[in-house]
Amino acid sequence: MKIAALIGGSGSGKSTVLRGLRSHFDDRVSVLSLDDYYRPKHELPVDANGATNFDLPEVIDHEALVRDIDRMKAGHAVSLETYTYNRDVMTSERITIAPAEWLVVEGLFVMAYPDMEERVDLVAYIDAPEDVRLQRRIHRDGTERGYSEDEVRYQWRHHVRPADLAHIEPWREKAQVVVDNHHHWQDGLQALISKMENLD
Repeated sequence: MKIAALIGGSGSGKSTVLRGLRSHFDDRVSVLSLDDYYRPKHELPVDANGATNFDLPEVIDHEALVRDIDRMKAGHAVSLETYTYNRDVMTSERITIAPAEWLVVEGLFVMAYPDMEERVDLVAYIDAPEDVRLQRRIHRDGTERGYSEDEVRYQWRHHVRPADLAHIEPWREKAQVVVDNHHHWQDGLQALISKMENLD
C-alpha cells in the first residue's frame, strides 16, 4: 500500500481534488481524513479570548492516525468514529476503512508530524490564493457550520493564517505535485494521478 498526503490550507480545495482521485482510482484508493482524528473538544486549546483553536497540529490525535496507517499497511481494516464540528453541536458516526492500493491521508496538518514524513510516499499540495480561500471558508462555515462572517474572519486572522505560515505553506516547495486549485485545477489533478499511477 502506497501513501499519498493531500495537504493545503483551509479553503484550498482538498475535497475537490479528493473527489477527482476517488473518481479515477475507485476501489484502488482508501482515504483517511485528519478531521476524523480531532481530539475531544474539551481537550482543544483556547486563545486569549476564550475561542477554541482548531488550527494547531496538537488538536489532532496523530498517534491514533499513525497507528491506523500502520494497521492498514499490515492489511487490516480500521474502524473509527468520525466527527463533524458545527457551531453549537457535534455529530459523529462510526466508519470502517479497508486498505487498498493507495491510501490518501488528507488534511491541514498531515505533514506536521515527523512520523508521517517517514511513512508518506508522495506529497500533493493544493494551492489557492489567500483571498479566495477566505471567501470559500466564509461561505462554507456560514452555510454548513453556523458561523457568522465576523467569527470566520476572527478565526482566519488569529488561528488559520498563523497555522498556514508555520505548518502548511512551507510544504508547497517540498511537495512532489502542486495543484493550482484556482486556475485549471483539472490539469493539476491529472498530473497528480499520473504521478501516482507511475510511482514505483
